[in-house]
Amino acid sequence: MEEIIVHGKGREKRWVLRKDQKVAGLFTYQPQEETLTGNIYFGKVVKVQKGLGAAFVDIGQNKNGYLHEKDFPQNVAAYHRGDAAIPISKCVHEGQKILVQVTKDAAGTKGPKLSAVIELKGEHLVYMPEGHYIAVSKKIDEAERRDLKRTGKEWKTEAEGAVFRTKASGAGSETLIEELDTLRSRYQALEGLSRRSKAPALLFREDAFYKDLFEQLKTGEGGSIAVDDFECYEHLKGWIEAHYSGKWVMELYQGRENIFQHFGVSSVWKNALKKVVWLDNGAFLLIESTEALTVVDVNSGKFTGKDDLAQTVLKTNKLAAVEMAKQLTLRNISGIILIDFIDMKKETHREEVLRAFSEALQEDSQRTTVLGFTSLGVLELTRKRARPSLNEYLTVPCPVCSGTGRIVSPESKAFQLERELWEYQGTDTAEIVIEGTKDVLDVFAGSERHHLKRLEEALKMKLDLHVINHSHPHYQIGKIV
Repeated sequence: MEEIIVHGKGREKRWVLRKDQKVAGLFTYQPQEETLTGNIYFGKVVKVQKGLGAAFVDIGQNKNGYLHEKDFPQNVAAYHRGDAAIPISKCVHEGQKILVQVTKDAAGTKGPKLSAVIELKGEHLVYMPEGHYIAVSKKIDEAERRDLKRTGKEWKTEAEGAVFRTKASGAGSETLIEELDTLRSRYQALEGLSRRSKAPALLFREDAFYKDLFEQLKTGEGGSIAVDDFECYEHLKGWIEAHYSGKWVMELYQGRENIFQHFGVSSVWKNALKKVVWLDNGAFLLIESTEALTVVDVNSGKFTGKDDLAQTVLKTNKLAAVEMAKQLTLRNISGIILIDFIDMKKETHREEVLRAFSEALQEDSQRTTVLGFTSLGVLELTRKRARPSLNEYLTVPCPVCSGTGRIVSPESKAFQLERELWEYQGTDTAEIVIEGTKDVLDVFAGSERHHLKRLEEALKMKLDLHVINHSHPHYQIGKIV
């Protein structure tokens, strides 16, 4: 059974998914960091880059969206016909106004990724006004998949496309046609809205908080939901009663203690930001993320094991594989991921670790592609990015180290100060007041202030040092007389 704990009070919304008393998912939604994924915009093309095969589209955000030529309806149609792709210059031109949908949030210096193939999601199918093809969930048996494909081709116009979701199985023609017509009407309304709007304009926004919750309620095993906000409670309760009565039990938490504290999950947020993750046997993972990729180092730590070395390594690596699959979900790590397992000599051991990792990934709803081990024994994989990672949501780069995790040493700061002071040589300056942290000024002055005296003689001026408190090695030149 599953347990969902929802903090709906305040501007930041959070919820935790727990399975068998173990945290299986962490989700946070901040008003200034709402995901754009799924949003539909009436955008304006500001630049067409033939070399990249892409266009940059102004959608009213800080960064222009990136729209590749393969994500245009005419190229989707060409792909399914087996024809060559149509170049970007023939798909769109600068200044053109166009309907686009965000498929991936902005990351670092990159703007949001866009598609001109709009997708409108229903409970049983995804409708694409210009999708050109029919697809069916692979979780549906082969015979029914063939029937749905044939039926979909009969229902759709030449330009339309649809993807039948798993829930379409056994839904019945009447239900599916009704949903298709509803989604068609929704798209026509969006087109009408775009004609009345001035680009760039937001036409449709998905509420990621409720969208993700509803998705979990639909696909989850069922269990209990505790919510601390009455409005949120009523919203979820109405949806559950309409769709999944009996599957989930609702509770409105009205205690004075924070809901996460009450249910014993308040510390998981802090733990999910730590670089070190300890395993049950004393080994640990070291997780380092950059804008380009995430690197994970598996370390045996305190674990020595009772078996021979190869078996000890295998056990540790299998534990690490299962835990890392869990951390991908908890931290919402995406992009390129490299896992440096402890070196394994036997190929069969690598296969065991890979199998353990793949099985653990079955719990993850996000698409992950495991590429295998490199010649150096590093496991390569990629995970689809749908929204920012937990680390990106909850933290900002350190203003001191700029995200490197390291700061300039007191010695380097002291030598930097000395270089700066030499610029005053030959001027009319008689005295300079210098404020700095004790560690910097001690290095600068030298043993028994020997270097300070020598520098004062060389510069022919008084250097007046004052110790100040600061969070890191620091100095500043103050009054100059």
